[in-house]
Amino acid sequence: MSGLKTVVRHGFTGGGVATLLLAGLFVVNADAAAPSMLLLIGWLAAVGVVLLLAGTRERLVVAGRTVGWPRVAAVGIWILAIGAGAFGVSQLRTLEIGSGTWLLTAAMTVFAMGYLAWFARECWTGGRQLDDEMFAVE
Repeated sequence: MSGLKTVVRHGFTGGGVATLLLAGLFVVNADAAAPSMLLLIGWLAAVGVVLLLAGTRERLVVAGRTVGWPRVAAVGIWILAIGAGAFGVSQLRTLEIGSGTWLLTAAMTVFAMGYLAWFARECWTGGRQLDDEMFAVE
């Protein structure tokens, strides 16, 4: 395994574990019966499981097809991007439009979604702009 691939795979493993731990903290410390909290916990758990699988498995069988870890990672990152965007937009509703905090939150939401979408595409395609060895499936 190349050095960059090792770093990326360990990052997915660590990110998956950290996200699952965060979801667990919400279960323990929050009112888990609230629909919005169930949605947040489910989103974090889905991201955590998919990223953990991408970091620890070279290939997965999904619906009878073998899928390499970069495509699994791309799905996890897309789930993360969609949830982060929804969370950012929900926070915008609570702020005064045009305030500095609103503009900062809007800019960070757009930046985060754009970056995550780009990285998910890089994973899905096996590296268009990044080193293709980073996304090799052995």
